[in-house]
Amino acid sequence: MKKLLLPILALTLCACHKKQEEQHTPQAPVLAQISGEAITEADFNAQAAELDDSFKKFLQTDIGKENFLNYLINEKLMLKAAKDAGLEQNPDYIKEIKDIETEQKTRLEKAKAYALNRLLLQKLYEDGTIAVSEEEIKAYHKKYPYQIYLLEILLTDPKEAADVTRAIRNSKTKQTFEDAVKKFSKDPVSKKNKGALEPFIPGEYLPQIEVAAANTPTYQVQGFIKTPRGFHIIMKTGEERLTYNQAKERIRQILEKQKMDAYLNSLKSKYRVEVTTDETK
Repeated sequence: MKKLLLPILALTLCACHKKQEEQHTPQAPVLAQISGEAITEADFNAQAAELDDSFKKFLQTDIGKENFLNYLINEKLMLKAAKDAGLEQNPDYIKEIKDIETEQKTRLEKAKAYALNRLLLQKLYEDGTIAVSEEEIKAYHKKYPYQIYLLEILLTDPKEAADVTRAIRNSKTKQTFEDAVKKFSKDPVSKKNKGALEPFIPGEYLPQIEVAAANTPTYQVQGFIKTPRGFHIIMKTGEERLTYNQAKERIRQILEKQKMDAYLNSLKSKYRVEVTTDETK
C-alpha cells in the first residue's frame, strides 16, 4: 500500500495544481447568454473592431454599447431560430455555402502561389540569378546611351498593312503619318497620341521594332513588320541621348527582365511545357 501512496499523491497534487491554474486563468466577462451560449466581452470587441470609425465612436457611449449588444443578441436569436427551422438543409443555403467555400479555397491557393513566387523572386535576387550589377548597367548604357521616339500604325491584316505602307511610304512628313494613324491604326492607346509611343531604350519594346527603328533614318516610313501583336508600320521621329543617371533604373529593369526570361526558358527545358491551343482556328 505504501508503494501506491506516492503515485496517488503525485496525481492528486497534479490535479490540484491544474485546478489552481484553471482558477487563475482569466476568463473574458460574459455580457449575455442565449440558451447557455455566451456572448463575451472578447466577442463584443472582436465584432466592434470591424465597424466603421463613426460607429466605433458611438460604442464609446453607454447607449451605443447597449444597442450593439442587443444587435449581437438578436443575431444569435435569429441564428438559433434558423437552425431550429432546419434551414441548414435548405438547397439554396447549401449551394451558397459551397460557393463560398470554393471561392475561399481558390483565394487561399492564389495566396499560397503568390507567397511562394515572391519568396522565389527574393531567392533569385539573393543568389544572383536575376540580380544586376553596376558594371552591367554601365556596359549596357555605353552600348545604348539613347532613347528612340517612334510613331506607329498597328494593323491586324497583312494585306491592309501592305496597302497602307505603299500609300504612305514616299511621304516623309509627320502629318501624313499621323493622318494614317487616325484612319487605319487598330491600337487605341497609341491612336490617342497620334501614333506616338512612349520613348524607349533598346530592350524596352518589341525586338523586331527596335532593330528596324535603330536602322531607319528619321521620318522615313518602315513597314510592315510582323510581331506577335500584329503588323506594324513605323516612323522614327528622333533619338535622345540619356545620361547614366537618367537611364540607370530603366536599364536595370531591362537587364532584370532579360535575366528573368533566361531563367524561365531554363525552366521550360526542365519542366515539359505543352501548349495545346490551336492557333489555326
